[in-house]
Amino acid sequence: MAIFQVFKSSTKNQYHYLLKATGTSQLILSCEGFSSKQKCLDGILFVQKHVAGEEVFERQDSYLSFTFIIKNDIQETVAKSENYTSESPREQIIALIRKDAGTAIIQDLT
Repeated sequence: MAIFQVFKSSTKNQYHYLLKATGTSQLILSCEGFSSKQKCLDGILFVQKHVAGEEVFERQDSYLSFTFIIKNDIQETVAKSENYTSESPREQIIALIRKDAGTAIIQDLT
């Protein structure tokens, strides 16, 4: 089970979300920031509707850096991963997102 938390940055006046595992509060996914709350919610809805498919995960690999991003239909980044030092933890998080994000509730902290 997971939960999306929506909040507003006090420094840049942007809306962000975090996807966290319930129970452990482990950070699973985040976003860079949106200019409006509606765009932030649209990003969440895109993730919820499309992460069951493998094709939305754009993996990025370099020396000791394994990450991924998720882009929407117009190629805007709507989510990004933490940095992992090997492929295995990244793939475990992707599996968790694919399993739980579609049914995650949205908690508005604004």
